[in-house]
Amino acid sequence: MAAPVSTPEPPAPSPTSGTPTSEDLGAPPLVAPARADAGSSAGVSAPAPDAGGPAPVVSTQGSGGVVGPSELTSSRGLRYRIDAPEGAGPHGLLVLLHGSTASNYETFVPMMQEVAERYDLIPVSVLAPNGQGWNEGDQVAAAELLHALVQEDLFTQYDIDTSRVLFSGQSSGGGFLSSNFVPAHAQDYAGGAFFQCGAAPPNIRFAPDADTRQSFRLHFEITTEDPIWPESYAAALVAYRDVQMQLTEDSTKPGGHCQFDQQQVILDHIDFVLGR
Repeated sequence: MAAPVSTPEPPAPSPTSGTPTSEDLGAPPLVAPARADAGSSAGVSAPAPDAGGPAPVVSTQGSGGVVGPSELTSSRGLRYRIDAPEGAGPHGLLVLLHGSTASNYETFVPMMQEVAERYDLIPVSVLAPNGQGWNEGDQVAAAELLHALVQEDLFTQYDIDTSRVLFSGQSSGGGFLSSNFVPAHAQDYAGGAFFQCGAAPPNIRFAPDADTRQSFRLHFEITTEDPIWPESYAAALVAYRDVQMQLTEDSTKPGGHCQFDQQQVILDHIDFVLGR
């Protein structure tokens, strides 16, 4: 079956510059709040002693959540769509963030069916706190809400392989991931993120340690004719390279804003992001 193609998000460039406005890019730089260590989540099993074989799977051993296509609300009020399989885990996790006007929030989960099945990932599409765009309003607070959704709801309800936690953001969702969520929480996950037709430099201090640089990898994707994000995207690439994050980048596909198959981007780069 052919991979579904995402519906392009209507371009909304600045009237003067054609690049993201200050509203798009969020508040002035802030210092990230203090966070617990990555292994502090309740329910995460400890790895077995190294016996010289493959690294043991560390799973959350969740107690069992709703299976099949569902729309739910997190303990802290975020709406999300999920399609969890009936089979036993541990499964990987693919968290999807829509663009402005909530574009693809309702369609992301079925859109990612092939990659979810091929790589045994639970796809989860999360609605922005304001119901519209991830790079609007208090993005520092939004990053904490998203982190809590994963740690307090998904990790406790489902058996998740903590070495395969992936995030993908479209347009404003990619901008939010790169500017706020990844700088705040890359250290808390093993896996990586896809910044698709949207990226921005860290909006908070980001100084990843060696473990984070090794276990959390990135892919950047934008078209040649994108009218909204090219300058911000280029600045994000510089910023993430400066802190020595492992990443791949593709800005060669022709077309306008988000005019590419986001599932295929993940399929093309997931092995790198997972360190395979």
